[in-house]
Amino acid sequence: MLTRRHLLQQGLALGAASGLAPLLQLGFARRAAAQGAAGDYRALVCILLAGGNDAFNMLVPWDTGAYDDYAAMRSDLALPRDSLLPLAGSDSSGRRYALHPGMPGLQQLFAAGEAALLSNVGPLVEPLDSAAAAAGAWPLPLGLFSHADQIQQWQTAVSDARIAQGWGGRIADLVQGASPLNGLSMNISLSGNNLFQSGQSNTPYSVTTADAGAVSLNGYTDDTPGGEFTRQVVDALLAGNQQQLLRREYRNRFAEALALQETVASALAAAAPLATEFADNAFAQSLRQIVRLVSVREELGVTRQTFFVTVGGWDHHDGLLENQAAMLPMIAAGLLAFRNALAEINALSLVTSFTSSDFGRTLTSNGKGSDHGWGGHHIIMGGAVNGGRFYGDYPELQPNNPLDVGRGVYIPTTATDLYFAELARWFGVADSDLDLVLPNHGRFYSPSQGAPLGFMQPG
Repeated sequence: MLTRRHLLQQGLALGAASGLAPLLQLGFARRAAAQGAAGDYRALVCILLAGGNDAFNMLVPWDTGAYDDYAAMRSDLALPRDSLLPLAGSDSSGRRYALHPGMPGLQQLFAAGEAALLSNVGPLVEPLDSAAAAAGAWPLPLGLFSHADQIQQWQTAVSDARIAQGWGGRIADLVQGASPLNGLSMNISLSGNNLFQSGQSNTPYSVTTADAGAVSLNGYTDDTPGGEFTRQVVDALLAGNQQQLLRREYRNRFAEALALQETVASALAAAAPLATEFADNAFAQSLRQIVRLVSVREELGVTRQTFFVTVGGWDHHDGLLENQAAMLPMIAAGLLAFRNALAEINALSLVTSFTSSDFGRTLTSNGKGSDHGWGGHHIIMGGAVNGGRFYGDYPELQPNNPLDVGRGVYIPTTATDLYFAELARWFGVADSDLDLVLPNHGRFYSPSQGAPLGFMQPG
């Protein structure tokens, strides 16, 4: 009888011979990678705060006058100034800021120069200034204030069209092509299928927080009589000679999936235990699994990876203060543990994490919480981040600000295109390829200008 590994390898060979892989790409075969010189590893971790995080209570003006403006407009949503966690330094205008009281972990990362904060960023169709905003002479992103449209635009980096490829997926298409030799996608998701990591010929490879990481066919890897029976049945089916082309291609892809699960599970089984402790919640455990995968990067034969984690529940039309008091500490503590674990495996400078969200929220209260907005504030963390600094332009929180289109909905002063271009360039995307990854970035930025925002160290 064929051994399991021999059978799976035979399936892979048959798949290559079929010539149908480009046509029937099901997500299991990818091109490996000459992604860079050996040891030149980098990873991006996208943390999606799904629902629209109210970042005005995450990053708060600290100067007395600016805080008073914030408190007047926020009314019942304003956090007491003496509860806030002040941050060292100031922005380019000399203004100072503080964090939500539940985020001491982020305060520590910022003080260590390993986290930066980017203010008032969001999807734009073209650059805006106060005069254009006051005149109303500007095009809107499609479906502004819509969860479905805005969460899509944060993942596709295209604000004037609805498309099915994300900017992480386009990087994978560029770096990996359609069929990497090691079989493992550059893009790994802890939150299932997603648009950010989906390209023309690449889809994310989903893993779980369980120790094995990759999920196999139910019962196929069980070391029991039932598992042995399952393997015999499945292996016999895979060994059969399929005359019909679609059946043969499906058989080959199925064999690839089983082989890839073995590869990932075997690599993770050999991962050294982590001394860093992670909280027992889905977000922290997802970050723990990312560290484990980064630690076995050489065994997996990868030099470039993206990871995707969704944390839902941020649509706080009511209960804003109570919900954020529980959720923002989870984010800050998870990021701090993630930082410590990456340092433990000597990979802190190799991994950059960044937050995204559907949109910011209204500065004004609806009496219970806040409603859908536009520009918001975000976190970038990693050893290669020019941390301990503020980037972007935090708006003046006053009713007469021309960037305020009503109820404290602020037009972004930094386009997501600039945010993502900075990350893509650090990841290794050549300036000449930015148009492929971020189709609209040229409306906001020319590579001849240097770094788009400067929050990443060159290298």
